[in-house]
Order: sequence, then C-alpha cells, then structure tokens
Amino acid sequence: MAPWKALILAAVACLVPASCSLARPVVPALSAGRAEYAPKRGPLLLLGTWERYRGLLTDAALASSPREPEFAEVSLRSSLAAGAKAPEGMLTYRARVSLVQPAGGAFPERRMALFIPWLAGFSAVYVNGVPLYDRRSDPTPPPLVIFDAAGAELSIVLQSEEGGIRLEGSSLVPAFVLFGEAGEVNAFQILTIGLAIFQTGYFLLVGLLMFLLFLNWRKNGEFLAFALYMFSASLFYAFKNGALLQATFPGMGSGALQTGYSLAMDLQYLGLAFFLFTLYRPRLKSGPARVAALASLAMPVLLAAAAGASALLGEAGAGLLVHEAGIVWYSLFGVAALAFLAVHAARGEPRARWLLPAFALVGVAIVLKQTLGDSFASAFFIEPAGTVAFSFIVVLMLVRKVGDMFEAEESLSDYITEVTDTVRSFIPREFLIALEKADVTDLRLGDHVRKEMTIFFSDIRAFTELSERLTPEENFAFINSYLSRVVPIIQETGGFVDKYIGDAIMALFSGPSGPDNAIRAAVAMQAKVTEYNGHRAKMGYRPIYMGVGIHTGDLMLGVVGVKDRMENTVISDAVNLSSRLQAIAKQFAIGVVISEQAFKDLADPGAHTYRALGVVKVKGKAAPISAYEIMDGIEPELFERKVRTSTDFEMGIVAYRKKDFGDAMHYFKRVLAVVPEDFASGFYIDRCIQREVALANR
Repeated sequence: MAPWKALILAAVACLVPASCSLARPVVPALSAGRAEYAPKRGPLLLLGTWERYRGLLTDAALASSPREPEFAEVSLRSSLAAGAKAPEGMLTYRARVSLVQPAGGAFPERRMALFIPWLAGFSAVYVNGVPLYDRRSDPTPPPLVIFDAAGAELSIVLQSEEGGIRLEGSSLVPAFVLFGEAGEVNAFQILTIGLAIFQTGYFLLVGLLMFLLFLNWRKNGEFLAFALYMFSASLFYAFKNGALLQATFPGMGSGALQTGYSLAMDLQYLGLAFFLFTLYRPRLKSGPARVAALASLAMPVLLAAAAGASALLGEAGAGLLVHEAGIVWYSLFGVAALAFLAVHAARGEPRARWLLPAFALVGVAIVLKQTLGDSFASAFFIEPAGTVAFSFIVVLMLVRKVGDMFEAEESLSDYITEVTDTVRSFIPREFLIALEKADVTDLRLGDHVRKEMTIFFSDIRAFTELSERLTPEENFAFINSYLSRVVPIIQETGGFVDKYIGDAIMALFSGPSGPDNAIRAAVAMQAKVTEYNGHRAKMGYRPIYMGVGIHTGDLMLGVVGVKDRMENTVISDAVNLSSRLQAIAKQFAIGVVISEQAFKDLADPGAHTYRALGVVKVKGKAAPISAYEIMDGIEPELFERKVRTSTDFEMGIVAYRKKDFGDAMHYFKRVLAVVPEDFASGFYIDRCIQREVALANR
C-alpha cells in the first residue's frame, strides 16, 4: 500500500474512535420541559423541549394563573438548516428537573450550579422561585449560577426580554444550559474554556511560526499563505468559542459575536484557498482551472462583504442566509479540493500526498459533527480537532520542506566549499592577501596592486628532450611527481607559486627577506632534486637538473582576462628579467643565478658563497645586467673546486671588463683546468676570442 494511502487510513482510524468517545450522541434530557438528574452521572445538558411562555413570568405567576405552555425545541445542532425562528417579544423558558433520590434515603441538600454562557442575554434566572440573577440590578453576570438544592424537584426559569437570547432561535453559535453539582459544573466550565483558549492559541502560535519561517525564506510564499490561514483560523475559533469565553469574560454581545463568527469563517476559507492557490499556482495555467481558483478566492470576499453589510443594516435574518450560502459554497469547495488533491496524489505529486489525508481528516470531523450533533463535544470541539489535525499535517509537510531546504543548503554549502577549496588551489592565498581580498569570491576583473617582490623562476634542464621519450600520461606523472617534491619547499620558505609553465615554476616572495628566502628555497630545491635523482636511478630513469633565476623589482599583481575567464597574473619587466636569469643559469649550467638588485637586498651577502658572473647581456634587454652565481647547495666536490678557482674567475672578469681579452682568457683557462665543466669560463673564452678577432679586423 502506498504511504500516503496508509497515512489517510491511519489518520481516520485515529480520529474516528477518539471523536466517537468525545462526541457520543446525547439523548435530549428534556421532554415537555421535564428531566431527571441522578447524582454522580455528570452534568446534565438541558437539551430537548423547554416550556415556553409569552411575557416575563415566574413560578408563582404560573401557579396563580395556570396556562398551557408552548414548547421550544432546543438542540446543539445548527438551527439554520431547520430554519427555526423564535417568536418576538418577551419570553419565559422553564425546565423542571427531578432529582433522583439515592437508594434507601432522601436526597441530601447539595450545592448545585447552572452554566449559561449567554447569561448576560437573559433578563433574570430563577430556581424554585428564588431570583439568582437579575440583569437590572446586576448587569455583570457571574460565571456560574450557584444555589443549594434541598427538594426533590427544581424549577429553572429563564426570562428573556425583547432582543434577548432565544434558546431555540436561529443562531450561528448555539445557546445551551448545563446543570449539575457545582464542583462538576465548575470543572466542566474550566475544561471547556481551557480547550477553547487552547484552540485559539494553537492556531495563533502555528501562524506565528509559519510567519517567522517566511521571514527567513521569503521566496517560499506557502509559509506566508499558511500563516495567514492559521491567523484566520485562530480568529474564527475565538468567535466560535465566544459562547464559552463570554461566560468568563463578559462584555461582548451575541450579535457582534455572531457577526464576527461569520466574517471570520469567510476569512478562514479565504486563507485556505489562498494557501492552496500558492502551492499549486504553476499548475493552474489552464482556463477552467484558473477560473475555479480565482472563484475560490473571490467568493469568501463576496460572502464576507454581504455578511458585513447585513450586520451594518441590522438584518440578522439576511446575515444568517448569507452564512448558510457560505456553508453550501465551502462544502462544494471542500469536495473540489479533495478531488483535485486525489488526482494529483494518484499522479505521485508529493504535496498532494500530504494534503489529501489532511483534508480527509477535516472531512471526517465535519461528518462526525453533523452525525453526532446533539453533543457538546461535537458542537464545539470535533471540527476544531479536525482542523488541528489538518494544520499538524501541513506543518509537518512544510517543516519537511524546511528540512529539505536545509539539506539542500548544506549540500550546496559543501559543494561551494569544495569548489572554493579547488579555486583556492588555483589562486594562492598570498595573492588574495596582496590584493586585500578575504576570499576568491571577492576577486573582480581588473583588481590589481603594485608591489616590490622577489621573483623566482625555475626550469628543468633539457625537459623537451626528456619529454619526447615519455607518453603524455608519463609526462604528467613525472611533472606532478617533481612538483610534489619541490613546491612545498617554496611554501615552507615563505613564497607562493604564481603559476606553472609546463616544467617551469614561477614563484613570488614578498617582504625585505624575499631574496634570502628565495635563495633558501632554490638551495633546498637543488638538494631535493639530488635526492629525487637517487630515486629515479633506482627506477632506471635518467637524472634531471634544474636552474633558478632570482630578481627583485616592482611588479603589478592583479586579475586579467574577460568576465567569463579570469586569471591571476603578474605583469612586470622584473618577471621577464627573472626568466632571463634562469636562461643564463641554463646556458652556464649552474644552479642559481640572481640579479644585482636581489644581491644588494640580501640581509647578509656574506652568508652565501657566491661569485660574480659579470655584466651579462640578456635577451630583450638593451642594457646588460650584473648577475651572481649562488654556489650554496651544489655537490661538495664541485663546490670545493669552484671555491678554489673563484679568484681566477674574478680576475678574468676584471680583465674582460678592461678589454684585456688575452689576460682574461689566461685566467678563465686556469679555471677550466680545475673545473672543466664550468660553462661560464668557456663562455667568456669564446667571447674573448670573438672580441680579439673583431679588433683585428678593424
């Protein structure tokens, strides 16, 4: 069985027994104005036929001048359907209650009470000829009419003046009289009034909850629509239970209360229609469906306007007819809504499968109310119980939606976090800090900043030749294996990678310690590559070598591209110079080359072992630049030979600058004799030869 069908059956199965236990049919207590009351059987609801007399009479007047009474049929069922109408003028109602004596003894004197919600609408109340309430002397009625009963029979007389309460009259909220022992009647009054207050408060609180949800999720109009429905239901049941509340909180006349009841009912159905319209508005695109939906919204407004006009004109009868027409229309609306939801539930629509059992519960409650009409509970509490059940299911549906929204939001948040983390791996955190941005989402095309930084450029020697021997998959595996070893060193020494250019790495180091940190990174990377070569040798692979160029200068750090494809980048001549220095390192087969500017910015140049490479012409630069080789970190044996020949190399550079090319070649050859792999010395010897040839040809 489908879950939604099981929900309908379970809901009905729960409501019907509970409703039947609360709303057992009540056999009218009064017959021809007489009833019996037995102790310990609970209060007696004085339904049935009351004696009715024209004029304001008492027991004494009736005893001295006997007359045949009329009989007034009093029921908690709606008198609208029967069209009952009480006579005009002043009326007296009388009921005589026989007190059943206990077995084996006389009926003891007991404290008895009457609970008459519309007590303020009566002129006076007598019990056994004793006036217990007289509106002329005490306009504020007591919550309970309490008296002592000593005899075997009580005569209860209610007097009603012109315009006063009519027990049998057409009324939207039925009048009733409850008789019994004072303690029982008082407990009954407290219970019923408490339930009435609970009904009103429940709908009000649920409405507030839905409204608060709407304030947090304004795109979900169904929260607002259901909040309005709950507010209108709270108002409706406040007026519906006015007969109970008025006994404790007097001051509202029956006419105003019944007019408010009618208007509140129209408002409640308007709220319900608006809620359904909000839920299914996208599905109401066809002409007939749209017309029916608009009619369901317009009719409560028209009925409320008609009821309000009847009240203003003092046409109580017209108001009752308007209300009766509303009952017919709302019944049709309920049937149509059930059919609409049944069709959509059968199609698998989730909301319909929630709402169908909710509407079914309301329908069951209405049927029970009509079937068990001669019951106080059915008249005042069965229908609200159905509405409470309806609202509870709808709240579950909407809370489920809130839960789904939270889950979707959490999933979206997790997805956004993953995307953000992925984007952060493309855009370094230091880049954001430099641009004074909190997150990657704050970046905008054209954001930029000018800073002095140290640019670090590294490259693998003969990578093209190496990659030609590898498949694309092997190339990517090699590159990532290499980067996984050397990039963390850059991060650990205070730098960050700006971009990868194939096998090349461009990194940036900020602050005054940038050149020192860049050299530390370069030296450590050289050592890591030596270690990596050991691993490659075990795998049967060729060793790799790398070179680094370092320069310090001004640059522009920012975001370039187009709106749909942006990228962080560095724009500066300093970047190009760093790349050229790396090319010099490649040409001279040395590890680390730094510019004169970077060398001057070192905290302590003496902390490093270096040699000046002289003034070198680099591609793309009109003027030559001074460069230095950092020898820290190279192989110990090679390091010792270079240090031993560093004086000869420097003397050769000095002679070359003086254009004493013969002397320069002498020194460089001495270097090559000890360090034959010194490409820098070989480079200068070639240049000296070229210069001497050029001078000879002049």
